[in-house]
Amino acid sequence: MNRPQRRPKRPKFLCILGCEGENQERLYFNKVQELVNNIEERTHDLMFDYAEPFGGDPKCVVERTITKSIGKTNRASIFDYDGKRKKFEEAIDLAKEHQIVLGYTNYCFDLWLILHKKYYSQEVTSQDGYTQELRRVYGLRKGANIKKREQVEKIIAQINLEDIRTAMSNAERITSDVKRTFNKTPQGNDYYDNPDTQLHIMLRTILKKVGVDCL
Repeated sequence: MNRPQRRPKRPKFLCILGCEGENQERLYFNKVQELVNNIEERTHDLMFDYAEPFGGDPKCVVERTITKSIGKTNRASIFDYDGKRKKFEEAIDLAKEHQIVLGYTNYCFDLWLILHKKYYSQEVTSQDGYTQELRRVYGLRKGANIKKREQVEKIIAQINLEDIRTAMSNAERITSDVKRTFNKTPQGNDYYDNPDTQLHIMLRTILKKVGVDCL
């Protein structure tokens, strides 16, 4: 009697992840982990361990990442501009100082979610600036609270590997196509006014370490 062949056990790649949102960001990266771990070609299983609690300003996110990741080498911080220029710049500087991979978005994470479904390069002036477009591209009802877990779950359920590939491509296109104001932090690190995101760079860095080159 032939027994089913066992799949080879892969080593785990643990990444400490600091982020602001328990709903949007955490649910999104849980989905990324699930999708990546279904790619047969991967060399490692991806595991995110979150630096809790959630919330706070951008600098708090980086500080939590540092505390959570003592003794560990793979760590990333995800945060938004959200109009908090001083804390945003301090967060970038602190992350660079501690060699933490950056996954920020200017103005907010909503832009990154939209990029999974379409190219979108409109400037916004507040964290609500993407709400209407986010509802539209994911088929949410008018007035739906896009930060509530129920609505976020509806969004995340519509994201697959091809969508992640699309988001990365759209983010790169923004970098090359859109004329944006160039800024420097107090320690001389570069960033741009919205629309801007580093999430595609962060994801590519992590995916490369788990042997995934197809995204």
